[in-house]
Amino acid sequence: MDSSQGLVPSSVNRRLLFTGIFLASLSGLVLEIALTRIFSAAIWYHFAFVAVSVALIGLGASGLVVHYRLKKIKENWANNLTIASSIGIVFVLPISLFVMHVLASDITYLPLFMLLFSIPFFFVGIIISAAFSAFAHVAGRLYAFDLIGASLGALSVVALLSILGGEGTLLLVGVISAVCAIIFSIASKNKKKILISLAVIAFASALLMVNETSQTFSILTDSRAQKDLPIFLRENPGTHIVKTQWNSFSRIDVVEGPTSNCDPNTLDPIFGQPQCAGEGLIAKIFIDGGAGTNIISWDGSPDSRQELSSWMQYLPFTMMNDPKTLIIGSGGGRDVIAAVTSGNTDVTSVELNPIIFDTVKSYGEKAGNLYAHPYVDANVDEGRSFVSRSVDKYDIIYIPFVDTWASVSSGGLGVSENFLYTVEGFQEYYDHLTDRGKIVTVRWLIDTPRFVSTFVTLLENNEIPQRDAYKHIIVVGSESIEKDPSVTMSVFSKEPFTNDEIEFFTEAFSKNGYKPILVPGQVMVEPYSKLLNEEITLEEFYDLFPTKAHPVTDDSPYFLSFEKPFPQILEQLLYVSIGIAGVFLIGPYVWLKKSKDDNVKNHSTITTKSIVVYFAALGFGFILIELALLQKLILFLGNPTMTFALLLFTILLSSGIGSLISAKLIRLNTKNLIFVISGIAGLGLIYVSMLTPLIYSTISEPFTIKAAISIGLLFPIGFLMGMPMPTGMRLIKSHVPTFVPWMWAINGGFSVLGAVLTVILSIVYGGSYAMLFGISVYLVALAIGLTWRQQAVEIKISNA
Repeated sequence: MDSSQGLVPSSVNRRLLFTGIFLASLSGLVLEIALTRIFSAAIWYHFAFVAVSVALIGLGASGLVVHYRLKKIKENWANNLTIASSIGIVFVLPISLFVMHVLASDITYLPLFMLLFSIPFFFVGIIISAAFSAFAHVAGRLYAFDLIGASLGALSVVALLSILGGEGTLLLVGVISAVCAIIFSIASKNKKKILISLAVIAFASALLMVNETSQTFSILTDSRAQKDLPIFLRENPGTHIVKTQWNSFSRIDVVEGPTSNCDPNTLDPIFGQPQCAGEGLIAKIFIDGGAGTNIISWDGSPDSRQELSSWMQYLPFTMMNDPKTLIIGSGGGRDVIAAVTSGNTDVTSVELNPIIFDTVKSYGEKAGNLYAHPYVDANVDEGRSFVSRSVDKYDIIYIPFVDTWASVSSGGLGVSENFLYTVEGFQEYYDHLTDRGKIVTVRWLIDTPRFVSTFVTLLENNEIPQRDAYKHIIVVGSESIEKDPSVTMSVFSKEPFTNDEIEFFTEAFSKNGYKPILVPGQVMVEPYSKLLNEEITLEEFYDLFPTKAHPVTDDSPYFLSFEKPFPQILEQLLYVSIGIAGVFLIGPYVWLKKSKDDNVKNHSTITTKSIVVYFAALGFGFILIELALLQKLILFLGNPTMTFALLLFTILLSSGIGSLISAKLIRLNTKNLIFVISGIAGLGLIYVSMLTPLIYSTISEPFTIKAAISIGLLFPIGFLMGMPMPTGMRLIKSHVPTFVPWMWAINGGFSVLGAVLTVILSIVYGGSYAMLFGISVYLVALAIGLTWRQQAVEIKISNA
């Protein structure tokens, strides 16, 4: 048969085909995660969701194209289209990166960036969708290689981002795609295509080497964005980036050079602290172009830099004699220096990002060899995990901020989880305080209502009534008590503040012109006085603010989500995702009606409606459960990088194995499909009821044990979730084969919608509710399966 009409499936070497699908799926997952990092660093964190949507849109749209193409190649394998798509990825990726580089990541061109980066996903989707269309009779094995490839992609991207950075990782995807082109060319038995593919892999490899030796494809942070790095560079033209380094969860930029104004009596426009002469600034470190932290000069002597002790946020370090101090999120180390020079000889610091930690160490004596100082026990770890494992009691647990007012006011952090500020987190800190211990948080004025309500809730949980809460809370602002930006410090005392402590703070506030908001027995600004005097309830207190004021929990850890009821960006993404799902759902159906190709009408045992609902439910439910589990396990494992990689690896690998077995377990009819979907719902309910207690009971275990527990938890549900999709593919292949790529598109479209809804549900109600919703969606698929069973729908076996 003419290759333009596709190849007969029986003539294709399936081992080569499966290998190609394995690599295509691996490259697609690596591309998706790398792109989320690039969008986050170049524009804003919440545009990581845009990257996911771009991926799913491209994958879904490919199904529609293949659906149309089937009219020409019937049920054969579209080998030419597959090879061309593999080569297309190689060329589109460097072009997209170069365009984003030339346009300096300007958000004005976001639609263009989205269009360009959706193309490689479109090509990946064509490769996989074409294979499913021609080989749906072996969908179990095909889907298994697809998922196993993606699972290894999830694991490998952790290392790739650290080694190659975001741009290099994307270019490596081009190399892998070129290898796919060679494999598919060999499967087509066409020497000319093999030679072309070999030339393409040489080209892709050359681009990767060019990236290592030049800045041709480097992605910059949008220079006009209201983001900390570009703002700082604009405000301080004498500064410049001296180092950029990636890992799997951040891009770190190190900036050196004099700030515009070195007058110690003026404030830094970004961080609200005295500028270079007063602070001795060596460098600023920016995380994803946003949150920043300072490295300051220090000779290592406790007797130097004592001027830091008068800064508002460092007053607690001097209120008691040589306190045992824990600093969570030590960053560039200024807080640690302030503690040591305030007379603290036992300081424990915890920093999550190893690049920041190593960067501070690289400045050596200039920064006083801070993280090797004899008074400092420096750790690279996640704060909650460190505290849960610690057996020590601390006099001060200090939680500074790194995000600036530009980051907060933009709303860009509203969709990011933060387990440091949850009620359960503060309970852990409370349990690790000495009797006179203090928890100190430093953030912005907008955070004050949440801190106060959190402290009141914490005290009530420890049998201290609301009427006595005022004795345990001090809050002070640096600039204002009415509007931001105003750096604000909240101090929580396990026991009521003593008269000496109150006097210490009062005198310091008065001397330095700080603005007290709450001081026991002295200052109680409205509406806090109404709450603390029990004139209103906590619920009534929340309603007094235009932004959210309620405490957050581990089930909904979105402390930085201030907009009611959820961030506006999510509302916009929700409308877009509904539109995408609608296009993938309705567009092909209308086309089928016009072309009079709705062959499903000839089969009384199966209807178009039931097929569409089934595949939409699978895409919707899978992503809801997966992302809800991800949120839970980030808290459990502590390391967000390994959590994400481990979850995707386990879920996709177990789903792949489930897919492989599905052809034998659910062979001729849908009877066993009922038990599989029921098992998914049952396991989901068990997770909702038992996962949180399990996490709290084992969170202090070593990482390897927690990783093993996580794999054990994820594998069963992943195994079962891998079965319904290939079973459905084999079912429609045997009844309405032209529907296979359309269902692929619907599955992808509703995954987009599910991803956005998961975050909205988690913010408004909690991750457990998102999981329950995912379970209910699977019950819809179960209902469809029951109707098929009652109608005795069979899966016809084909040996093609």
